[in-house]
Amino acid sequence: MIQNYLPRYTYGTDSFEKIKEVCSAYGNKAVLLYGEKAYAACKDKLIPALKDLVILHEEVYGKEASYTNIDRILKEEVIKDCDFLIGIGGGKALDVTKVVGDKLNKPVFTIPSIASTCAAVTKISILHNDDGSFKEIYRLKSAPVHCFIDPEIIVNAPEKYFWAGMGDTMAKHVESVFSSKNDVLDFESNYGVTISKLCYEPILENGVKAYEDVKAHHVSKEVDDVIKSIIIATGSVSLSVNPDYNSALAHALYYGLTVREWMERKHLHGEIVSYGTLVQLLIDEQYGELRRVYDFNKAVKLPVCLKDLDLEKDDPLNDVLDATIVNQELDHIPYPISKQMVKDTILKLEDYK
Repeated sequence: MIQNYLPRYTYGTDSFEKIKEVCSAYGNKAVLLYGEKAYAACKDKLIPALKDLVILHEEVYGKEASYTNIDRILKEEVIKDCDFLIGIGGGKALDVTKVVGDKLNKPVFTIPSIASTCAAVTKISILHNDDGSFKEIYRLKSAPVHCFIDPEIIVNAPEKYFWAGMGDTMAKHVESVFSSKNDVLDFESNYGVTISKLCYEPILENGVKAYEDVKAHHVSKEVDDVIKSIIIATGSVSLSVNPDYNSALAHALYYGLTVREWMERKHLHGEIVSYGTLVQLLIDEQYGELRRVYDFNKAVKLPVCLKDLDLEKDDPLNDVLDATIVNQELDHIPYPISKQMVKDTILKLEDYK
């Protein structure tokens, strides 16, 4: 038996007006979990939209998507009486909400305040330790029921999240095509890999304009298209494909680079992944796509070399490469990739113009 649930969402500057209609099918007693800044950005629109619901409890999720914060929230007895949870914020706030809902077997609705990841619609939560280091990928029993996306909220958030989101989203296409290359795909994986183009082409075509519009806090067609690529298209791929096809070298190198404990303090996830995308395209000799992505990265100032990640060309990177090669994202790839191959490709990219 195959059950596949693609993202259900409402999009628009008036999307919050549909919250009562959509959520009421599950009851009217809600718990709100949110990031403090995200809620402040949303509340003028959100509070009127929630007026017909009974808010049993609301709480700031914490600073990290960690079991410490999840367990703290679960100790609130009133949460057990809710009909559903609403998560509001960036990826960490939504990931915490999804795990709390999963552990309580409660439906979850999401309101992303930034366009940086597809966390608002996926069946996984990325969990961290309290110090911010990666802990594990938590696999949920079900995806969020519905996602409400207000682009006006997103274009007024810090622009860096949209910028990094574009980098992370393009990797979804590059990695899924690469990791599935030699396989006979079932319908679901074929579907997901095929639609992964929507994580890639709209950003290459519209991303520069969209980024300029976000910096001007202007909702344009280009902004709409890129937000949907980041949240909906990427989420659709994640929910459709065999998990083996969700990542490859771009994310493995991200995890390798983050063994330098300062890396995530100075650089965003999607920013680092976008560099890994260039390395993967070069190692796979996809020179035409490398040219396109490299030029795009240069245009929006995403990384194209080690210096952009505060690393030196003569850094041996042994710890980074050791962690990259053993990362689970390389468990299913079309041909073996060695530590030396990655190092040689990184140095080759340094000279690419």
